[in-house]
Amino acid sequence: MQKASLIWNYMVPKAPLLIGTTVSHYTYGPPKPSWSYKFNITMAMVKAFAVHLDDFPLKQTQAMSRLNDKYAPVHSGAIASESVVPGSYRNKAAAYVDTLLNDQGIDSTKLGWDWKNDPRAEKPLKGEWTETRAKDDKFAEGRTVLYLHGGGYFLCSVRTHRWATWNMARLGGAKVFAVDYRLAPDSPFPAALHDALAAYLYLLDPPADSGFAPVDPKNIVIMGDSAGGGLTFATMLAIRDAGLPMPAGIIGWSPWIDLLHSMPSILENTSTDYLPAEGFTHGGHASMKKLAKVILAAMDTEEKMPSDLPALQHYTNNNLLHCKYVSPVLEDNLEGICPILIIAGDAEMLRDESIVFAKKHVDAPTGIELLLYDDMPHVFQMFGYLPSAKHSLLESGNFIRKVTVGGAGVPNNTKSFERISVLGERRPLEEEAVPEWKERIGKVGGGPKFLAKL
Repeated sequence: MQKASLIWNYMVPKAPLLIGTTVSHYTYGPPKPSWSYKFNITMAMVKAFAVHLDDFPLKQTQAMSRLNDKYAPVHSGAIASESVVPGSYRNKAAAYVDTLLNDQGIDSTKLGWDWKNDPRAEKPLKGEWTETRAKDDKFAEGRTVLYLHGGGYFLCSVRTHRWATWNMARLGGAKVFAVDYRLAPDSPFPAALHDALAAYLYLLDPPADSGFAPVDPKNIVIMGDSAGGGLTFATMLAIRDAGLPMPAGIIGWSPWIDLLHSMPSILENTSTDYLPAEGFTHGGHASMKKLAKVILAAMDTEEKMPSDLPALQHYTNNNLLHCKYVSPVLEDNLEGICPILIIAGDAEMLRDESIVFAKKHVDAPTGIELLLYDDMPHVFQMFGYLPSAKHSLLESGNFIRKVTVGGAGVPNNTKSFERISVLGERRPLEEEAVPEWKERIGKVGGGPKFLAKL
């Protein structure tokens, strides 16, 4: 009855939205030329739902977002099984994370909490294995994907992303291990990184009773979407910096790698994305438009973060948004890094940070492929009926098979930055895809010059 009441309360206020979207679609056309009526309505509903979440207390929103087996069932063609990462792997990972934070000059005081004694770390670190029931010629024993779900670091679970793990098991010919890492704000940075690293160590050297053999790191691809994509990049950097064996590659779908909101698409693409236009924190406190005057009034230099600025993110405090394990777009050195595939939508708010990461590392000694899909919003892969979603899923599966054992591999210095049309046609990404990005990067909102325009 409670769920029925919730759905009823949600749907009734949205009737004007459906009518308005329908009238607008057929009178003025959709926000993007390729959007069908079905997709336009879908986007309007998803965006309205995201805004509607602010009507509930955070704890309730988090509980709603995790879903259960009834609302997020395992695909009929998949086999899913729960697995628990023993606490010893968190202990091992903690030693690495502690060293990495010390190297960055970050202690518990700067973090604002005692991450080493998080009571939530006493609970089991759970994950879910997914594989296909029928194995075709794509499948290779030992090939493994470590999947890190999205949700702004404070929402969702492995259940909400079963659509992704199933597709990567099917198209990547792999077994997929998705991990339910701890979420902010109860367990902020570095808890998610700590858990992701523990899961990686678990795959490399599992206990005898785990039910699977140790996985060759050359047979592991780490991937994630949105915040999970950002966590994927952070985990890759942490693995490299800790001196651990690198995975075969990583994939980021619309990765959130710039928590300073420094790039223009965060404001320019609000009408063509479903992410909240007023920011990513619960209640919209991260809105650059709302905070521009506050930042400008308090900012002595372009580099200084105002001390009285409201928290921009749930994930960590403002002073740590510059940390490369929080905002990986700020990393300057990709020496010793594995091949990278980045997929983003041209119509999404996080578009520019993907472009900037790729452009910034055009001379890096590793393979980087960027695919930017015309007219597509954030993590458009979830809309599986779209041709662009199908295309990008295939590209992701191909990458997994290519970089792992037995695949063709990716030459170290190969770079490919392309736009993909809704028909699947490729064209080179233009040189000045994000104007003035070098002035913006590393500055909240892009810095005073750009905040002043808001």
